[in-house]
Amino acid sequence: MMLLRKKTMLCVLSVLAIVVLMGTVPLFAATDEVEISGTIFAAEWDANDNVTAVVIATEEGEEIAVVNSGKGMELLKFEEKNVRATGSIAMDEEGRKTITVTRYMIQE
Repeated sequence: MMLLRKKTMLCVLSVLAIVVLMGTVPLFAATDEVEISGTIFAAEWDANDNVTAVVIATEEGEEIAVVNSGKGMELLKFEEKNVRATGSIAMDEEGRKTITVTRYMIQE
């Protein structure tokens, strides 16, 4: 009887460990942030010539599209300003590098 309880407890702990490890993998993947510096340029406009999308042209000559969510939306009003932005880098469906901005500082 004691052996059965030990085996049951071992199985429960093993399952719990697997669930905990599986839950933390996306957490670590989502926390990889980078900092980039560059100039904000308009990339898309609406019918009324309002900026609807921007890119950051880095000092290395790379253009990174800013994802239009959260802090990234705030950058729409800073066209042609220098910025230091922090966020996670990804590739969009068209193969362009994008950044989801979590914080930024406009450089003077």
